[in-house]
Amino acid sequence: MKTTVKKTFLDICKEEEWLNEQGENGLMLVGYSNGNYEFEDVSPAKYQYKIDIPNYHGNKKKEYLNFLEQSGITIVAEYAGRVYMRKNKVYGPLELYTDKNEINKQVRKKFSMFISIGVSQFAFGIMLLISMLKYIKEKNAPFWITAIFGSCFVICGIVFFIMGILKQRKNTIKKEKVDIFEE
Repeated sequence: MKTTVKKTFLDICKEEEWLNEQGENGLMLVGYSNGNYEFEDVSPAKYQYKIDIPNYHGNKKKEYLNFLEQSGITIVAEYAGRVYMRKNKVYGPLELYTDKNEINKQVRKKFSMFISIGVSQFAFGIMLLISMLKYIKEKNAPFWITAIFGSCFVICGIVFFIMGILKQRKNTIKKEKVDIFEE
């Protein structure tokens, strides 16, 4: 039986957690597009899911995806630069990265959306505040409208920017401190 769920995530890590919860409940992801998740009920089987943002393009990306499929990972969908993958839990855990630097690159890519939204909103807010200067003498409705919206965009931009940086820092793997005096 097929089920379609419409759900939107800003945080790819939370999306991955939600998909893994669905996999634990015996739902197999068979398709994804624009926030529409299509599942098939295959309960007793349990699936694990990963969302990858590959660094490759063109033929290298095809080779990478073929390599993953040969290693027992099913590519469910590709959407907006992300690759949705699944693997039956019977065949072992679904692990992609072992190198800490590679994991940190993936985390930075996942949360760069917050930073880019923040920068664009901040810039748009500054443009509105600059255009507000035309109406500063009169202080009528256009002045207040641009002042309020400009201020809101600047504040939202700062919030998104800080949120992106904090999420990147929280989810990156810290470099291990090595004590050279340890015996």
